[in-house]
Amino acid sequence: MSSFFNPSAQIFLANLSVIETKNQTVQEQLSSGYQINQASDAPDEISDFLQLQAGAARNAQITSNLTSVQTNAQSADQALTNAQDLINQALSLGSQGASSNVTATTRQQLGAQVQSIFQQIVSISRTSVAGTYIFSGDASQSPAYQLDPSSANGVDQLSTAGNTIQAEDSNGAEFPTGLTAQQIFDARNSDGSYASTNVFASLTNLANALNTNNTAGITSAINSVQQSSTFVATQQSFYGTVENRVTQALTLASDLSVSLTTQISNIRDTNTAEAATQLTAGATELNAALAAQSKAPTTSLFNFLG
Repeated sequence: MSSFFNPSAQIFLANLSVIETKNQTVQEQLSSGYQINQASDAPDEISDFLQLQAGAARNAQITSNLTSVQTNAQSADQALTNAQDLINQALSLGSQGASSNVTATTRQQLGAQVQSIFQQIVSISRTSVAGTYIFSGDASQSPAYQLDPSSANGVDQLSTAGNTIQAEDSNGAEFPTGLTAQQIFDARNSDGSYASTNVFASLTNLANALNTNNTAGITSAINSVQQSSTFVATQQSFYGTVENRVTQALTLASDLSVSLTTQISNIRDTNTAEAATQLTAGATELNAALAAQSKAPTTSLFNFLG
């Protein structure tokens, strides 16, 4: 029995399939812009590629977190600048009230102005950014203080939460990001009593002394307001430090992003010039193979008849 199976034809078809598959792969790389479209495209490099992608995702999240920290720190810095201005206004009003030439009625008017300043300070302690109360520490979804005229320092403390929030840079180093309203405006002594630097208490005492025409109380309160002003300035410097640290961390993250993007691109992205050359070579190889096959001798059934 004669067999008409042609081994050379089978080999030709197999080789033709290899050439077409290679050309198709190169065409996909040019179309997508990526030389890695699936794990099988670069099995030796896929592990490094995935690690680089994970690193880039982590760095992007760190950058986003740092940007939020920067916004909050800048807002806190500005808020405390405003608080300083208000406290200085209260000092000026207190100095006017301390004069022996001022009447009780005038002192009451000055006291009302100091009380208005006090209310604005409480409002500053409740500053929020994008729904987050930046002086509420770990309880940032609600304000830490509210006005309470019946309280000795004029406020009701709604939360005693501290601030354990830390920011992380791309090297994994962490640093604190904020202070609480209590740390800034409601300083206490170890026994829980109001410190001389307590903003709420000093302004409340000044307003009360002016309203009651208490000259000795006015002088004492002015001293406390001056101390609280210095204290707020010291606390404000914390945010300057945070802003500098965030700026450095964002620069680090930006540099790392460029590095990771370059490394990912080197592995993933198509070298357009090289791929185009490969595609041209593949087309030439395919045409040459077809031309060679067309010139090959053929044998048909009629060659075996007769």
